[in-house]
Amino acid sequence: MPEYKNGKLLLLFIGFLIIYLLPGIYGHTPWKQDENYSFGIIQTMYDTGNWLVPINAGEPFMEKPPLYYWVATITASLFSGVMPLHDAARTATLFFSVVNFCFFVLLARRVFNSDSFSDSRIWIAFAIYISAPGLLRHSHDMFTDVALTAGATIGLYGIVGLILRQKVVMSAVWLCIGTTVTMLSKGVFVPGLLWITLLLSPLFLSQCRDKSFWYPVLLAGIGAFILILPWPVMLYLQHPDLFMVWFWENNIGRFLGFSVAKLGAKAAVSRIPEAIALFALPAGIMAALYFIRHPLKRLRNPTEFSMVLFPLLGLVMLQTSATSRALYLLPFIAPLAILSTRLLLVIKPRVLRYFTHFAVALWSLVILLVWALYLLKLNDPQNSWLAQYDHWLPANYSLHLALVPFGSALIMTLLWCCRSRIIAKASPALQAAFSWGLGITVSWGVIFTLLVGWIDYTKGYQEVFDELKTELAGHYQPGDCMASYRIDESEAPMLYYFTGILPHRQQTFSKPESCHWFIVRSDSLQTPPEGMTLFWSGNRPGEKRNIMAVYKDASR
Repeated sequence: MPEYKNGKLLLLFIGFLIIYLLPGIYGHTPWKQDENYSFGIIQTMYDTGNWLVPINAGEPFMEKPPLYYWVATITASLFSGVMPLHDAARTATLFFSVVNFCFFVLLARRVFNSDSFSDSRIWIAFAIYISAPGLLRHSHDMFTDVALTAGATIGLYGIVGLILRQKVVMSAVWLCIGTTVTMLSKGVFVPGLLWITLLLSPLFLSQCRDKSFWYPVLLAGIGAFILILPWPVMLYLQHPDLFMVWFWENNIGRFLGFSVAKLGAKAAVSRIPEAIALFALPAGIMAALYFIRHPLKRLRNPTEFSMVLFPLLGLVMLQTSATSRALYLLPFIAPLAILSTRLLLVIKPRVLRYFTHFAVALWSLVILLVWALYLLKLNDPQNSWLAQYDHWLPANYSLHLALVPFGSALIMTLLWCCRSRIIAKASPALQAAFSWGLGITVSWGVIFTLLVGWIDYTKGYQEVFDELKTELAGHYQPGDCMASYRIDESEAPMLYYFTGILPHRQQTFSKPESCHWFIVRSDSLQTPPEGMTLFWSGNRPGEKRNIMAVYKDASR
């Protein structure tokens, strides 16, 4: 991109982050499944000041370490006076996503050995990276994986710097920080892969075989150990049983399989290949094609070694693990996107131009359909054409014109219409990557400015629990308690957030021993337990299963 100086590139980068990240981070309540329990933990930290043990709706939740929750509690404290608590907490996602994208650009520049940020390869890689559907979705979520992804990118930046002997001291610092962030975000898997990648480097790279290479690596490891150690040590000393739940069941047990039946997320043979093809599209497929052409050559290239080995080890281990989800690929999309750039640069310009036309046509159609859906709902709420979307967007929602979202969506749409002026003289590879990346970004942005309230109406819990709170007024007395059955990690914190009622879990569908109220989630309405009467039932709009019912002690 020779026509842009670094100052203009910075402004374009900041502007892009605004349209990419703000739609979807703000303006909606926590959504099932990861956001609900994450917010439950954050709210508990915010209310109680207990930062050692993650607690969700009154129960320890030891699935992940607390770094993201700590940062989200800080942002909740800083911004809860100007926005809802859940949006204030989700500001932590904005922070980690911005850090991740900034370090991705730095990582791409280091891998490509670029003298300036105007090197088009950096921005081709960035466009490929932000195009991954999984990254686009989860960069807006209130959960620990956004911190994990940022930490992995920081750690890779440090590893590449150490291998290339570039700013060695600071590279060691970044490796230390990346290791700490990944470990305190989700556990041993990703930081372990970062260090395995580094420890295997002498097998392929001659410059990693002398002592001078290992001195800063050792210091980075010692620094990370010092930063990581306080939380697990304090947890072990004060709550050894919870430490074992975190370390043994959620780290070792999930991989080996002995805790999967209890914790869920059982692996499927096709899940990781599908995620490479779809969740990481197009980076996963393109990187695989680039790697299989000359695998040993890639591993012996100092700039590409960690970009190849880190995701390769990760994908192999995920495929063999007893538990897996597509979102586990998030830390690996960055190196895959950088490898994809190498392949995109050798594709014939004519093919790239055809792809650019396809991308423009596809995303223009998507944007047009979103606007049509919005305007139709706004002007004719009961239109029969909308009925086919009732499961996702319930017809009984009232959509109103809001000037700020409308204006924001209009600006993004105009930006899409004027896209050719931004990269008029760019290479065919950059035009192809940019057209796809901007198209998916604007499509997401228009959806999550015009329709976010409608989506929140069906994905959030505010509607159903506000209704319950209204029904309970005058009946649920101070000092009352409510037992629960099958009100799990997603529903329990939302019940507490919207009604102020902290449920007490029980294992059977029966009249509680000490509570006069009983809330149950089931796929169909159940006959009240003996000695109780049905008080209320409801569900999230558009959802046919997971009916929630509240029963009351018949003697009261």
